[in-house]
Amino acid sequence: MLPDLPPSPPDQRPELSLSLELKRNNIVSGPRSLPTLQCFVREADRQRIDPYVLLAVLKTEGGRAGEFALNRNGTVDLGPMSINSVWLPTLAKHYRTTEPELRHRLATDGCANVAAAALILGRKIAASSNNVWEGVANYHSSNLAKQGPYLMRVHASFSRIVANVSARMR
Repeated sequence: MLPDLPPSPPDQRPELSLSLELKRNNIVSGPRSLPTLQCFVREADRQRIDPYVLLAVLKTEGGRAGEFALNRNGTVDLGPMSINSVWLPTLAKHYRTTEPELRHRLATDGCANVAAAALILGRKIAASSNNVWEGVANYHSSNLAKQGPYLMRVHASFSRIVANVSARMR
C-alpha cells in the first residue's frame, strides 16, 4: 500500500493483457482518479522538491489517468506523470507490493502516480548532487541527447507556471 494515499479504486481487471498494453495511449476501463493539488504539495514537500517543478514535469509528460502508453523500446509509460515500467521492480519493492498491483495503481490513481514520480524525481535530484535541473533531465532519460530537449520543455512549463502564479499575486 502506498503511504498516506486514499485506497485504490476497486480492481475490475487484476491482470492486464499484453494486447491492452500494446495499444498506444490506451486508457484502462474502470475507475481512475486525477492527481489533486494536495497530492502535489504533499509529495513535493515529502521529497523536498519545488512543487512547481513537479507540476512542470506533469505538464511536460502529458500523461492521463488510466493511460498505458507503449514506447518504441517496449516499455510502457503509466498514468499522468508517465512513469516508465522499468521502475516497477524498484517501486514495488519500495512500496511493498506486487508489480501487477503497482502497474494498475500507477496508471489509475493520480495521487499514487504523483507520489511515485516525486520519489523517482527526488532520487534523481539527490543523485545529481541536488542539482534540480540535472535531476529533472535524468528523470526523463539517461541518454544525454534526449535530456536537452526534454529539459527545455520542462523549463518552459515551469516558467509559464511561475508567471501565472506571479500574475495572480499582483
